[in-house]
Amino acid sequence: MSQITWTYVDDDGYSHNVGLFHGDNSGHLVVYCNSRIVVIDFNVLTSKNYSFFIDEELCDVAVEEKEGKFSYGFTIDQVTDTPRNRGRKKMNREQATQTIIVGAAFILVISLVVFLILHL
Repeated sequence: MSQITWTYVDDDGYSHNVGLFHGDNSGHLVVYCNSRIVVIDFNVLTSKNYSFFIDEELCDVAVEEKEGKFSYGFTIDQVTDTPRNRGRKKMNREQATQTIIVGAAFILVISLVVFLILHL
């Protein structure tokens, strides 16, 4: 039986233990988070992906089958349209706007200083 665990630390600093059990012969799969089962699937003998939420964060567990061997991955989905990801995109746009404004102001100040030095 394959067993793997990951630790996800949320924005508040709280650790979430995510684990997976996958039967070698049966292919039965269990994914849990903090001792609570979030996914059960039977006869998983090919590659599959599973999604679940930890608080407001969408998480993905990938089961990859290659030449009869399995590998497992845990990622945070920052692409799918969720309230958390919409907030994240909004914050990124605001930060990009602030960066452009600060950069333009810096260039303006430098241009003004150069202009004054050359014309005085």
